[in-house]
Amino acid sequence: MTRFLGFLLALVSTAILAAPAVGAPITKQNGGSAVLTSVTSICTIPFYVNYGLCGGNPQAFTNVSLQLNAVQPKAGVWNLELTFSGLAPAATYRLYGNQSSAVAVPGVIPPFFAITSGISEADGKLKLKYQTTNPANLSFDLNFFAGPPGFAGGPDYTVVTTYWSNQKLQVKPDGTLFVP
Repeated sequence: MTRFLGFLLALVSTAILAAPAVGAPITKQNGGSAVLTSVTSICTIPFYVNYGLCGGNPQAFTNVSLQLNAVQPKAGVWNLELTFSGLAPAATYRLYGNQSSAVAVPGVIPPFFAITSGISEADGKLKLKYQTTNPANLSFDLNFFAGPPGFAGGPDYTVVTTYWSNQKLQVKPDGTLFVP
């Protein structure tokens, strides 16, 4: 009987040690292994060089950068953290998403959906969050909002994009995200 109890105790101990920590994320990508560390200025895409705030300058907004981190807290759910740098200080920006699997064609505008908005900090950084259960083919546009404070309508203009540069998220079998 003592031998059986010892075996049972060893079995339970092994199961506890092999089990993942409760509450720990399934996957976590951050810092050096960020999902995406670049974003494309809309102005660098020839079709859009005269669009919105570009003013014919293909170098406009090329100083804007993005770090996209992802945490998968449980199977089928991803928490995305997007940190933009190089934006105008204290300005309102809107983040839009798109999940078209087709290659982006300038001038052909598929449906985008509003994700969130925020006001950039004094140093030009803007941190936004988005939770999704389907990150496949997800891409983003960050728009500068030119309307008065508190006004819900437009106008807003795309500043940087991952959609128009075909930087679309994909999911690896282990749940981590990448951009091909």
